[in-house]
Amino acid sequence: MMIGKRFCYAVLLFSPATALTLRSASNNVTATDHKQHPTFQSFYHDYKSGPGIWKWSNALDAYQHHFGGLAGKSPLAVAEVGVQSGGSIGMWKSVLGPGVHFYGLDINKACLKFQNSTTTIFMGDQADDKVWDRFYSKVSMVDILVDDGGHEAHQMSVTFRRSFDHLNPGGFVATEDVFRKDQWPFLYDTTKSIDLWKDQVESVHMYPGSFLLQKKPAHNDFIASLPSSSGVVDSWEAMWAAIQLHPGTTVVVKNKLWGALFTEANMHSIVQEFVHLYEAGGQTDDPPGCAFTPAPVCTATVVNSAQMNSITGVHVYQDALYVEAAAKAPIISAVRKGDKWIPYR
Repeated sequence: MMIGKRFCYAVLLFSPATALTLRSASNNVTATDHKQHPTFQSFYHDYKSGPGIWKWSNALDAYQHHFGGLAGKSPLAVAEVGVQSGGSIGMWKSVLGPGVHFYGLDINKACLKFQNSTTTIFMGDQADDKVWDRFYSKVSMVDILVDDGGHEAHQMSVTFRRSFDHLNPGGFVATEDVFRKDQWPFLYDTTKSIDLWKDQVESVHMYPGSFLLQKKPAHNDFIASLPSSSGVVDSWEAMWAAIQLHPGTTVVVKNKLWGALFTEANMHSIVQEFVHLYEAGGQTDDPPGCAFTPAPVCTATVVNSAQMNSITGVHVYQDALYVEAAAKAPIISAVRKGDKWIPYR
């Protein structure tokens, strides 16, 4: 991952290449189904050779938290902008199961080599509405769309704006690699879209460098999976005090006077309050400079902002926020895995 720019990007989806509407994933998942699939973290840890993959560690944690319950469901439509060297294709299929059909959107024709009976790659610029018109004419509904593409604010804004109408009930759109101040216009743009969609939005999740939204209804009780609550507060000032006093807990923020949170005004205030989750102090590469090369050995580590050191996640619902206070300052890193890399464009 580069906190700078990336240029090869793709969309991964689960559905045939011909126009159709995928039905919602089946809920018939047993405990055996989950045992047959690795977690996102274990897949990544164990991956040694093959097409390259490069993901931030806390993004993998978020994906396991939100997407892990979908493992074994079929059919499952997942989309990722940013195929690059192709390693993520195997990750989605291994973790979520054989019901996955991967669709990629990329500008690099080298990514076309990954096509097979369960993988379809589209070429095009994610900032171009006409590209999405063509894309969604072939793949009308998805369960997960991940934007790991060009990482410029206007690119992410178009991708996010075009996604919601094509999410199945309970579906997700996730945007990765938001670590720079020049990307903040994307975050503020989301507030306008969320206001338009507010009656259909289940939740919004803000992690250092990643932004997720889930469409109604939820697949599970996400709030119950959070660390124990240290109490309920009704102001930003009280929230920050509680975060410092109660590390490793969840601080609940609720104020009836604020009204529904999925309005543009309230979401703008929330983004503004936590925007420094999306401003890293820089990035260190080991070996130095490797992030700008296709070298298979490369580890990037984020230089945390103060907010990144104190908050691991912010979860927004219509009537309350749930803020995870970090037990200790997290290490957010991305280790390249695999040994076959396509140079960045």
